Amino acid sequence: VRPILKAYCLDCHGAEEKPKGKLDLRLRRFLAAGGRGGPAIVPGHGSKSLLVERLKSGEMPPGEKKVPPEQVAVIQRWIDAGAPT
Repeated sequence: VRPILKAYCLDCHGAEEKPKGKLDLRLRRFLAAGGRGGPAIVPGHGSKSLLVERLKSGEMPPGEKKVPPEQVAVIQRWIDAGAPT
């Protein structure tokens, strides 16, 4: 999961001193704590996780480079499994 987040998300949500939307995706605990929109993940419930919703809708990441559906599925399965580290 980390390579996917690094490739598509961490430029805005982890590489800067002040992550966009106050959401830092570098660590699991930061994902669970969330940002301005609330928790990014709900461990054990990928379909209820804001991260998965935003990726599936195409809302995130902004621009042309989107996370492929098979990689979104990997993230959802990880969250469904409790987002183990």
